[in-house]
Amino acid sequence: MESQISELIVDKPDRGLKKGSGLHWDIVLLCLLNTFCGLFGMPWHCAATVRSVTHVSSVTIMSRTHAPGESARIIDVKEQRLSGFFVCVMIGLSVLMSPLLRLIPMAVLFGVFLYMGVASMSGVQFFERIRLYFMPVKHYPPTNYVKRLRPWKLHVFTTIQVLCLVILWTVKSSKFSLAFPFFLIMMVPIRFQLNALYNEEELQALDGNEVKTDGEDEPDFYAQTNLPA
Repeated sequence: MESQISELIVDKPDRGLKKGSGLHWDIVLLCLLNTFCGLFGMPWHCAATVRSVTHVSSVTIMSRTHAPGESARIIDVKEQRLSGFFVCVMIGLSVLMSPLLRLIPMAVLFGVFLYMGVASMSGVQFFERIRLYFMPVKHYPPTNYVKRLRPWKLHVFTTIQVLCLVILWTVKSSKFSLAFPFFLIMMVPIRFQLNALYNEEELQALDGNEVKTDGEDEPDFYAQTNLPA
């Protein structure tokens, strides 16, 4: 589940990734490795969401010429495996550097983890919609879901998500944590019940399945003009 969540966040449509099939092969390889680990009693592997999102953000090129007040746009993502390979090599070499790593204060490590967690929340629609609670309607960003839904519908959907998150967190942190998978599966029928309040177009916008369109993507006026041959 954590691997699928990481894949959904990394492969968001607005990133414009062109080598999406590589992610699917990663899942296949992960399943094969976990099968091998299970046979020998070794721990299973899964994608680390925070580190995966941080890695993709580090290889993302953002625009620097956007107008004041507008958010930066993603221009390109350097899709390659070298950076991930070198990260794994450095993690392996860190075993030999344990005497030096012990000198790093725990506060520094917790600060790094805190920064990675906060940085990974950037661009997540759920957190962006929470900010709308404390923002006047006239200052809402011109995103796809803001244009397609009324403010009260946005807040209702966000409130339902917050309540579901609180329930899952409470169950996971209590002595009933063994029932966590059951409560997680119950999120599926709750999601289907939302069809009574939202149409398919609104749900697609809330799920973030549509790419935001910019002015540069619109066809040029002169390109549409029919000139005599």
